[in-house]
Amino acid sequence: MRSDLEKRNRLFDSVVAARRSVRAFTDKAPPRAKVEAVIGAGLQAPFAEMAVGDRLDYRRFVVISRGGSILKVAADLMRRRLQKDLARLRQQQQSQPAIAPRLEVFANRLQAFIDNGVPGVGDAPYFIVVAERKGAPSAEQQALAHCLQNMWLKATALELGFHLGSATALMAEDEAFCELVGVPFREYELNGCALGVPRLTPPARKRPALADTTTWLL
Repeated sequence: MRSDLEKRNRLFDSVVAARRSVRAFTDKAPPRAKVEAVIGAGLQAPFAEMAVGDRLDYRRFVVISRGGSILKVAADLMRRRLQKDLARLRQQQQSQPAIAPRLEVFANRLQAFIDNGVPGVGDAPYFIVVAERKGAPSAEQQALAHCLQNMWLKATALELGFHLGSATALMAEDEAFCELVGVPFREYELNGCALGVPRLTPPARKRPALADTTTWLL
């Protein structure tokens, strides 16, 4: 029993250490069984039971394949949404000059997405939209974070590439996008990810030492 526990811990630690954000994918689509395994891991993530009660439709997944007409429409809707958000951000910069330099960083990021597309939407074999039902108290984004982390770790264990598509969260307030993916408008919060076979796996980022980041209060 002890050896089994140690083996599981070593395997888990190796998966956590190997997790990367992958931005370069091959043209090869992962087998459907692996995609479903990643989604299954997301389904096992915690959810806000107090917020949604005993409903079983608290979480939904929409898998959009690269090259299809639906993905093109989704990418266009996301680009239009980002253009609207960038216009509002520019107005905020003019009305609040004290924080304009900080907003400029975000504005430049939005502009890059508008010009080049949202990372993962079109350059990976699959773009997966994850929807979490709204409830009270509100805990949808926390639940989505747990879900996507589970998916990310499972993808890593299956040697698949994963990229978090956080811009998807903006689309929860876009009625046309929700209709496109079949999610009831304003009933769910959204997030998403790209999934595929990695063409290039980035190196590990430098992390601080555990002792430098931990305080024990005894």
